[in-house]
Amino acid sequence: MTQVRILAGLFKGLILMKSINVGIFHGDEIGKELGKKGTVSDISFFNRKTDDSIFTFMQPVDDKLLAKAQIMSAIDVAIISFKDVTPELGETIMMLDSLGLSRGIIINPPYSDVGAVEGLVKNTTLKEFPIVKNDPNEILRKLDEMEINRDNEPPVSVVIDHSFNVKGLGEVALGFVKKGTLKKHDKLTLLPAGNDIVVRSIQMHDKDFDEAGAGSRVGVAIKGAGVEELKRGSVICLPDTYETGKELTLELERNEFYSSEIGKGTFHLLIGMQTVPVSIKEVTDGTISISSEQSFVYKKDDVFLIFDLNAKKMHLIGKGKI
Repeated sequence: MTQVRILAGLFKGLILMKSINVGIFHGDEIGKELGKKGTVSDISFFNRKTDDSIFTFMQPVDDKLLAKAQIMSAIDVAIISFKDVTPELGETIMMLDSLGLSRGIIINPPYSDVGAVEGLVKNTTLKEFPIVKNDPNEILRKLDEMEINRDNEPPVSVVIDHSFNVKGLGEVALGFVKKGTLKKHDKLTLLPAGNDIVVRSIQMHDKDFDEAGAGSRVGVAIKGAGVEELKRGSVICLPDTYETGKELTLELERNEFYSSEIGKGTFHLLIGMQTVPVSIKEVTDGTISISSEQSFVYKKDDVFLIFDLNAKKMHLIGKGKI
C-alpha cells in the first residue's frame, strides 16, 4: 500500500509539473546537449525532466522549411542560434514574428556579430529575447524562469505530430495537449477526418496516466481511427469546437521581403501543425482567397502562414487571418 501511495504521488507530481515546449533553430548540436533523443522524422525531438519542469525540444532536420514552420506553431519558446546572418536566419525570425512568438533565447557563438542579430530582431516580437552563450545549464535556467500560461479549462484539444501502430495496442498518436485536460476514456472527434474516437490510454515519459493537462506531450492510444487518418496537424477535440473546410478568404499581411507577384499557382498554407497545398483563387487589396483539394482544420482566430516553396530566397509570402 505504501508503494502504491508513493507511485501515485510521483504520477500526480509529473502531471502538475511545468511543461515547456521549445523549438531550436539553426543550432544543430544544441538539442542533444539539452535533452535525451526521442522521436526522429523530419523533426527531431529531445526530452528532459528536471525537479520542476518537463522540457520537449524540437529541431527541424536539415532546416526543412515546412517542418520548421510546424514546430513554430507548437512551441512556447524559441531558441535561435547563429554564426552568420543568412537569408535562412532572417526568414526564421520573420516566421516567428508572424506567429507572434515573444518568448525565447538567442545563442551567441564566439566571435559572432551580436549587433547584426540585434538589428534583425529590433522591430519584431523577438526583440526582448536575451542573448546568451551556448551553456546548457544557463539555457535551461533561462527557460525555467519563463512563465507559460496554460488553459486547463474545457474544452480539450490535442494536436497530433506523429502516429504509428503498436502491436497489441493499436493506433497511437503523439502530440500536445493544447487546451483543457485530456482524460482516459474521453469520447472525442478527430478532425479533419471526422472520426468519432475514444482515448484508450495516455502515456507521458513511458508511464500510464489517467489524465494530462495543457502543455503536456502525450502518447495516446486511439480507438476509431487508423494511422492514415491520424496525420500531423490533425486535432482531437470535442465536436463543434473547431472548423473544417477546403476554402478560405483571409486578410493578408504581406511579407515585405517576398519579391514576387502573388498569382495563380500551387502554394502551401500552414495552420497549426498542418501544411496544406493550396491554390490561390483571387487576390485583392488586402485579401487572398485560397482553396485546397483536402480538408483542413482551424479556429477562426488562428494565424495562417502562406509559403511559396518555389521562391529562390524568401519563401514566406505573408500571414493571414480570417
